[in-house]
Amino acid sequence: MKERVTEQTKRDPSQIIQVFNDVNIKLLCCRYWVLDEWECNDFSAPFWRIYHNTIGGAKIYFENMVIEPQKGSLIIIPPHTKFITRLKNSNSNEESISGRKIRNNETLETIASENRIDHLFIHFSLGFPLDFAKKNINVISCTDYIYELIQKIQKSCKNDTVFSFSECLQIKQLINEVILNIKSDTWRYETIDQRVFTAMRMIEKNFQSKISNEELAEKASMAVNSFSRLFKVSTGISIQQYLIKVKIENACSIMHHTDKTIDEIAYDCGFFDRHHFSKTFKKVMNITPVYYKKRLTMNQ
Repeated sequence: MKERVTEQTKRDPSQIIQVFNDVNIKLLCCRYWVLDEWECNDFSAPFWRIYHNTIGGAKIYFENMVIEPQKGSLIIIPPHTKFITRLKNSNSNEESISGRKIRNNETLETIASENRIDHLFIHFSLGFPLDFAKKNINVISCTDYIYELIQKIQKSCKNDTVFSFSECLQIKQLINEVILNIKSDTWRYETIDQRVFTAMRMIEKNFQSKISNEELAEKASMAVNSFSRLFKVSTGISIQQYLIKVKIENACSIMHHTDKTIDEIAYDCGFFDRHHFSKTFKKVMNITPVYYKKRLTMNQ
């Protein structure tokens, strides 16, 4: 009589333990716009950005670098990277973003003839620890495959506000392709204590509630001060700074995908009131939530 194969062998016949990094791409927005103003002196956000412009003319300034988004390249920017943007030859120090969704009947020729540019932008997060990448402006050359994905995504942005399953996969495919081309020194972390991972997940699942350092330390079976130090050494920011990051990231997502008021968003993200939310949002994003929300609906 033959022996039965064990359930463990059916699941994985090897005895070697494998460890995988959890890569969870969370899409915040994906839009294809016409821009006629893009003047920002301090662009910084707690999420990743991808930019692609087919029409030249825009400039990104970062430290001693000047990057010009263009058809043959794609720009990827890690969270909390501060940079300056300019459109055409503007020398104005006043900040202004003016744009709208590209219409189906518009062509790149008509957009360029009006002295405007096309602008594909994708905002997303990768979760901890991948959101704690080295601050930089990464320029990736477009392969034929990447450019094919870009064209499909541009078309999806023109037609839909609700993306299909296949369209979401295409956006994530583009993100995967770009991430794989980033320099290896972008990833700052080496080994992360499992107790920090547990705290991160707890914060992300319960960010609407008031989570104290004491609760997280108790979950990690550590003294509060010891766990707070461990968390900051591992991530580079304090526990409460990470909680704020998660709250603001979710607030941005709500503004991109709903018509909720600022008061409703403040409540949904666990802030005391609108004033507390606005003050915190401006500290992180360098603009007020009212202005951020207004930019999303401008001239659409």
